[in-house]
Amino acid sequence: MNKRGQVALVGLMIGIFVILFAVIAISPLADVVESQLSASALDCDNSSITDGAKMTCLALDLTVPYFFVTVIALAGAYMTAKYFT
Repeated sequence: MNKRGQVALVGLMIGIFVILFAVIAISPLADVVESQLSASALDCDNSSITDGAKMTCLALDLTVPYFFVTVIALAGAYMTAKYFT
């Protein structure tokens, strides 16, 4: 196997490791977000909270999808860059 093939294989392995890390890290991250959205913290289910609190709830609610999409995109870009260069 030539050097370029080895670099592509290592890049693929690192990218897969990063994706697996993201999948493993989602559960604890989701637990933290859920505990912050509960009635004892931000009380996001209450309809009479302020607009600032509603925006904070929305931002916290989007943390998990943004984290997952960002990590998957970075891992994919890394694997693609190692494969094509």
